[in-house]
Amino acid sequence: MPFIPPTDDKILGAFPELMDITRFSGGGFKVVYRATLAAGIEVFKLVCLPQVGATDEERALYRKEAMGRIRREVGLLAKCKRPELVKLGSVQPRLVTIDGVEYVGYTEELVPGESLGQLIRRKGAKPDEAEARQLMLALLRAIEELWNDHRTVHRDIKPDNVMRTGDPGRPFILLDLGIAYGLYDTALTHDHGMGPFTPRYMAPEIARADFRQNIDFRTDLYTTGLTVFEYSSQLHPLAKTRDDLIATISRAIRQPPRPLKLDRPEFGDALCALVDQMLKKKPMLRPSNVAALIADMEGGQ
Repeated sequence: MPFIPPTDDKILGAFPELMDITRFSGGGFKVVYRATLAAGIEVFKLVCLPQVGATDEERALYRKEAMGRIRREVGLLAKCKRPELVKLGSVQPRLVTIDGVEYVGYTEELVPGESLGQLIRRKGAKPDEAEARQLMLALLRAIEELWNDHRTVHRDIKPDNVMRTGDPGRPFILLDLGIAYGLYDTALTHDHGMGPFTPRYMAPEIARADFRQNIDFRTDLYTTGLTVFEYSSQLHPLAKTRDDLIATISRAIRQPPRPLKLDRPEFGDALCALVDQMLKKKPMLRPSNVAALIADMEGGQ
């Protein structure tokens, strides 16, 4: 159940670097604000550390996990250099207590534009093939750095986590590394079973109990394929609006996705075939060389 965040004046009192804040999104135990600082406008994230659990030990373990996720996200963002990935802001993560509740707050850059999720829900004009390829290239570049340099799987690539900026130098930017999985990271306390995930954008291998031994960059290729498909067609290749959680996961595991060519017949065969290959159920059947994919996109193939 989402928490009720503190009032704006209490947040400003706890983080005096912030001159003004305006809430624009939130869910679970995190709220996101547009914040004015002396250096300019940034995104301020406030994460609640709730008292979850029946015993003191369980509550301490949950708090440790929440802090661990924040440290991982911030530490990873600090190391990433690609312009296709969001950057940290000027406020470093800080633990505060407001009305007896603990929170962690920090800032990221404010990325201009709209998320692909907003654009899809608005059902405006569909992108042409050149823009779809531009999106594919941006996500591939982000995946390449996360995997090659940091051995990390984003695990939550989806339209709501990709911003379309209108900036030719950074046309699409990938956000939110909150559930990224590092191959060499120590498992978090409660990160068992499938761990956190977004059902509509879940790669089939995430459903396996031993998913940690079965995911790599190809998991992000699957969700990239989903994202490019849905942005291009304004249709999800698998999920249905009225599906419940079980039906959504079952489709991801068992149902073949619809080919992109059916919805965008004017797109070239190469791009449609690439998206279709990314959506293969078995990781071994997806592309295996991200650098080669990037070279193809850059070369216009």
